[in-house]
Amino acid sequence: MFSFIIMNFQYASDLHLEFAQNKKALSKRPLQPTAETLLLAGDIMPLSEIEKHPDFLNYISDHFKMTYWLPGNHEYFGADLAAWPNPFEESIRSNIVLLNNKTIHLEDSIGPIQLVFSTLWSHIPPHLTEIVAKRMRDFGQIRLNGYALSPATYNQLHQEAISFLASSLSPTKDLSNCPENNPGSNPSRKLVISHHLPSFSNYPKKHQNDPINAGFASNLDDFIVKMAPNAWIFGHHHANIPPFLIGETPLYTNQLGYIKYKEGQAFNREAILSI
Repeated sequence: MFSFIIMNFQYASDLHLEFAQNKKALSKRPLQPTAETLLLAGDIMPLSEIEKHPDFLNYISDHFKMTYWLPGNHEYFGADLAAWPNPFEESIRSNIVLLNNKTIHLEDSIGPIQLVFSTLWSHIPPHLTEIVAKRMRDFGQIRLNGYALSPATYNQLHQEAISFLASSLSPTKDLSNCPENNPGSNPSRKLVISHHLPSFSNYPKKHQNDPINAGFASNLDDFIVKMAPNAWIFGHHHANIPPFLIGETPLYTNQLGYIKYKEGQAFNREAILSI
């Protein structure tokens, strides 16, 4: 009799530990481990303040076998993007990895799994650049090579993310795993983890028609249908909407958001998925 062990992933985003109320809430009621691997989809804390939060890092290091931490936009607040090359992967602890535009290859009893990580900076259309740059803190808080982040750079980062995702999710990446090339094997299951949203579908009603949405999401619906990853995790807009489908791909989110605005009421400290 065969025993199948399917790999589960716990996931969360937008913990915003830089704010005292958020830090207190997670210290009082921390994440409850339901899987060996934790996926953090951005806006955990600014990287410039990482030394202020050893308690959180020690906790997840002690309670999870492995944590993969994808930076969001807030990770770069007060810092220069040039300090982190594109792509990058670095260890924060022996079992906590910070990474962007990188793929992690795993395997369970069913077959190979690819975890595809990208901050996925959004695309800002030309007619919205002025208002988005004025209203989003990113453009005052983040620098690149000493200069304030601009909408043009934002869009360049978006294009780099799209190129990475297209390459990582391309079916040709699985040729060696196809049964005709490697009998008995299965194609890789692919889980995408982004911070920015890959779609305006199922967008929170309270934010609909706000031009600043261009700094939060991009319309990648056709891309998702074409590439058909097995699942997608996102964060950023602080609304815990239920999972939904784009084509065959389910999309998930689990965001704490800002405690002071009561955004974390639907946050799940045990959120888990398997693919």
